[in-house]
Amino acid sequence: MKKLSICTVFAFGLSLPMGLATAASDSTKLDKNSPHSVGVQLSAGGADYKNKGDADDNVIGGAYIYYNYQFADNYSVELGFSGLTDVDNWKCDRNSDDEWVCTKKNDKILNIEADKLDYSAFVIAAKGNIALSKRNSLYGKLGANFYNYELTLQKTKVADDDGVGLFLEAGWEYRWDNGIGMNAGIQYQDAGDLEISTSNIGISYRF
Repeated sequence: MKKLSICTVFAFGLSLPMGLATAASDSTKLDKNSPHSVGVQLSAGGADYKNKGDADDNVIGGAYIYYNYQFADNYSVELGFSGLTDVDNWKCDRNSDDEWVCTKKNDKILNIEADKLDYSAFVIAAKGNIALSKRNSLYGKLGANFYNYELTLQKTKVADDDGVGLFLEAGWEYRWDNGIGMNAGIQYQDAGDLEISTSNIGISYRF
């Protein structure tokens, strides 16, 4: 995973709502009667530890839940919680009866002597939207993640770290008139020696 190239791509995406003067649509205009929204996103992607391997080889999954407060047209602040873990690999082969038999692979993850990753983070971020149509918009988020993670091998702790890192997200959002919305995006979290990049899909409700 190349931190510089990832940050460059996200910085460009996040600069759009900050740098362009765009009119607000129904989905991005401030409604003082319903400035709040809550949502949940399912996350899947990769992680890299101390630049020791290809993030695509270290599959992780989890969820991101958040509360969003809109204070102006196209702009809001967000509080969230991210929880991620490694996804076990399965190896499937045909047996002598021509039936598929799947067994769990206990390969080390992140190219170190570990078989389990548990990651959690509290997030505070600013969010900006660019209206594309009445219900469609592009969005970008920039903030900080207060992270904690553990790497273990056979339940024995190998690494344990916490701190503050960079949080970035960019994507597309659609919102209906009843306040229900859906989104798809890419999220990046910097957690010291650990870098996480995921694709997210989610649902939200504005009230």
